[in-house]
Amino acid sequence: MRLLFFVVIKYMENEEKMKDFNKKNDRAWLKPVLIFYAKTTSWIIFPLLLGVLGGQYVSKSVGSQVLFFVFVMLGFLITCLGIYREIKQYKKGLDPTSLKATKGQVKNEPK
Repeated sequence: MRLLFFVVIKYMENEEKMKDFNKKNDRAWLKPVLIFYAKTTSWIIFPLLLGVLGGQYVSKSVGSQVLFFVFVMLGFLITCLGIYREIKQYKKGLDPTSLKATKGQVKNEPK
């Protein structure tokens, strides 16, 4: 009876340790993903917002709607280039061996 009690207690202790270990490791992947999300979102919001606000100001000052459109398109271009840059940096941080093996192409494995 004592042996069974001892085994149950050890099992419960190990289970608690594994839960703590899994909690720490389950969230380890979350930090780089959230950083990437925050960077890309900021590249969407700030250039477009500055383009719209700058375009409105210049448009009211000069009286031309074309300048508003130019500022918005400039903000959109900056957004696209910024997101492209962030994706390139994120891909560099990935496992280099997996990128070298295929070089962006799918290998045909022998059957």
